[in-house]
Amino acid sequence: MNKPYRIIYYVLGICIFSIVMFCSLKYLNLSWVESNTSYVKVTINFLIPMEQDQLKEHIQLRGTRENQTAFNYSIKWLNKQVVELKFEEQNELKGQKIKLIIGAAPTQFKGLSKSATIPLQFKTDIELLEPTNKLLVSSTHAFVIAFNTPVSMQQINKYLQCETRFDIKPFEIATSAGESFTDDTRFLLTPKSALENGKNYILIIKAGMRAKCGTFLKQDQIIQLEVDQKPTINKTYPIDGDKWIGLYPRILLESKEEVAQVYAMINNQPLKGTLVDSKHAYFILDELLKPETAYELKFQVQVSSGEVSESKVIHFTTTTLEQKRFWMDIHLGKEKQICCYEGTKCIRKIPCQYTQNKNAYLLGTYYLQGKAEVYEDNSNYLGGNYWMIISDKLGIQGDLRDSYWQPSNQFNKAKNIIISDEDAAWLYGKIATDTMIIVRE
Repeated sequence: MNKPYRIIYYVLGICIFSIVMFCSLKYLNLSWVESNTSYVKVTINFLIPMEQDQLKEHIQLRGTRENQTAFNYSIKWLNKQVVELKFEEQNELKGQKIKLIIGAAPTQFKGLSKSATIPLQFKTDIELLEPTNKLLVSSTHAFVIAFNTPVSMQQINKYLQCETRFDIKPFEIATSAGESFTDDTRFLLTPKSALENGKNYILIIKAGMRAKCGTFLKQDQIIQLEVDQKPTINKTYPIDGDKWIGLYPRILLESKEEVAQVYAMINNQPLKGTLVDSKHAYFILDELLKPETAYELKFQVQVSSGEVSESKVIHFTTTTLEQKRFWMDIHLGKEKQICCYEGTKCIRKIPCQYTQNKNAYLLGTYYLQGKAEVYEDNSNYLGGNYWMIISDKLGIQGDLRDSYWQPSNQFNKAKNIIISDEDAAWLYGKIATDTMIIVRE
């Protein structure tokens, strides 16, 4: 081989050797880990002298979950190149597996830094955090048990004893980044078959169950389950067998017990329910019902334990729309107007204004309570001609007027639906007591 080529290969070899040695010095460390139920101690020999005061700035702890608990740690240098790091878990969650990452910590040799990634397994005694007292549960819905440290689902299946069987699943928790992770400290237990209402069950987690950190449950954990009674629906509107129901009824429900959720379906289509208080709810329809049509309503309520009532089924029939029957459909949503009908034919559309906060509980079917030639609101010094009373909280009137009976622009204080005097005069002459009035968005 020619001499120039030997020199090139020689220089290339030196370069490769230098790179290998540099990388080795950068990443080659000696470390050992000591773990117990109080702390994890890591001893690292960086093999070369370090800039000791700067190490803290280059330490990271990375876990598998977003809600990683806080850690307290101390740094103790045994000599110029050997450091002892002592870590303690601070919050309720214990026994985690994390990574200690040291990134580009400076050495006493200019241009050379040290990096390391070391897995750390904390240890802790297993504790049952939830439930701590007798737990009121549903006969069919899941309930939660929680530990202070990660446990595998297989271990719970193996060490759980009860006269009934459960499907066991860990919690899935969504992160702020839109991802999800499995929370292996919290588990959902769902009865494989319905539990008996009013009965008490004993659930035992036997000693010997192993946590993921390697420790074992020292003594049996006993969980007392009390199965809730089924809640009862007292009243509904409509009731079973009702006839002549308006085309946009405000569907009502009353429960005997305090409830957390309410459900209703009309002809198998779900309705959105709203709780007025702990025992009363209402449901609003999306569209008008058809006249002279039979409907089926199904109601259920759910209490805080998760227990659900039996379905309460009612049947009702809507009112007729004879050819000349006069009725009104008032829209208080984005496009505010009153549609006046004779039978199924719209004979007049009247623009209207309504500035009060729309309370969904006011939506529904009404029947005119009465009418008067004038309306006066003495508290706000406002009034109007042609007052038509829909309910004690809502009415229709002509142009808004002040105390001198001049046109007013104080619409934000008006309590009624406002229409022009011309439209009000026509409507006042047309409408009669018990006229069907539908109020909706």
